Amino acid sequence: MTLVNLILVGVLIFLFVIMAFSLGIAATPHKNVILENTLPPDKLTAPETLALAKEYKKRLWLTAGLCTLLSPLILLPAYESVMMTLFWLLLLLPLAAFYGIEILYIRKMAALKAAMGWRLAVEPIMVDTQLTATKNRQLLSIGWLLPPLLATVALVIWLMVTDPDGSLIMSVTALCGWLLALGCWYSVKRLPVAAPTDDSEVNRRYNDLTKNGWSKVAVAIAYGIVALFAFPTLAMSLSGTPAKIVSFLFFLAVFGCIFWCIGFLLALRKKQDALLARTEDFRYAGEDRYWRFGVYINPNDRRLMVPDRIGLNISMNLGRPAGKIVMSLIGLLLVGAMAMTLLPTYMMDFTKEPFTGEIKNGEIRLSAPLSGSSEIPVSQLQKVELTEKLHGNVLRTNGYSGAYYQIGRFTVDGKQAVCYLDERSKPFLHLVTKERDYYFTFKDPAATRTFFEELRSVQIGENKK
Repeated sequence: MTLVNLILVGVLIFLFVIMAFSLGIAATPHKNVILENTLPPDKLTAPETLALAKEYKKRLWLTAGLCTLLSPLILLPAYESVMMTLFWLLLLLPLAAFYGIEILYIRKMAALKAAMGWRLAVEPIMVDTQLTATKNRQLLSIGWLLPPLLATVALVIWLMVTDPDGSLIMSVTALCGWLLALGCWYSVKRLPVAAPTDDSEVNRRYNDLTKNGWSKVAVAIAYGIVALFAFPTLAMSLSGTPAKIVSFLFFLAVFGCIFWCIGFLLALRKKQDALLARTEDFRYAGEDRYWRFGVYINPNDRRLMVPDRIGLNISMNLGRPAGKIVMSLIGLLLVGAMAMTLLPTYMMDFTKEPFTGEIKNGEIRLSAPLSGSSEIPVSQLQKVELTEKLHGNVLRTNGYSGAYYQIGRFTVDGKQAVCYLDERSKPFLHLVTKERDYYFTFKDPAATRTFFEELRSVQIGENKK
């Protein structure tokens, strides 16, 4: 059992709780909608409605509890590839189960609505031209996104200067994070006017509240992305206790941002409900038929992004070609993440000797599966030694860091390093150059010691020249 295993278990349990909580919100009425079905106001508190909502929430939390009991299974395998496979299964299968429960109870609520005859008259969509013309008056301006953009660019420049070889992935990811925030802001700006009631003033205040709140979330995402990359970047330049403090603050910042977003959106929803409670003149335009699977599917609606029905998010119209393309890309990214995680671990677990180290033509060549290689001129070696562990603060900048394998670029005690390690095979070979350190091990410790003696003899011969 390693710290990485325990962290993965914690991540799974956290996700199960978040899923049960967030999906359960659909069973709390918002704009006369409960479980994606619009009911007459007086039927939202009917015994049959409340019983079905309670049963739905109970089923979600029972599923979360069962999945939590199963999550420690990833502590058992001796092979990292099997452990990571279990992690993905324990992540994706419960997500499918949660989604299946949601769809089941959406249909149950629709069946209850039909059986009880709780029909609503479909009204034409109300167009308020004055509200449409000023729909973004409470939207935070795009200028709020400029400071985090400048901070992101400064961060990228710093990464390029301090680590020109290993900073490309982190730099591109940081810039994409800001573009994500910009996309969220633009989606909020493009959202059409919401007219849930016949009261124009209520509709205006509801629209202003929504636009202002969601634009704040978009801006918060931009600042959060900066923090997400700034803390690790700072930790890479430190060592010892300061680096550990920065790493701890990083984890606090991540979870703080998550809980802030959840709390802020719940508070926004509460304000929306309080505003809508002032009138009972709700308008129903027959939207239920487009939310049959918990997502919006309407090929006749030109909008790509629409507000979700529980007041906490923006959903995508999967009836539009662009919506299908975006969802397909998300699926491909998920498959790519799985492949990048699983393929190297299976190769390292089940290849006789996945790590290679050799000396040829005055260069030392180190490599590991799917991670590239390092060529180190023997003349640049300052020191060669064997060590039992990586000393000081260790932070991965890109590559793979798991329970047993550490592959890729790291900072070790404030210095750039490249690792090709199976942490179960000790001692580690430590090569020191002016620019960065290298840590390497074969699966067989005896082979590592033999390679060390070979390097020592080559280094001695180089020093005599």
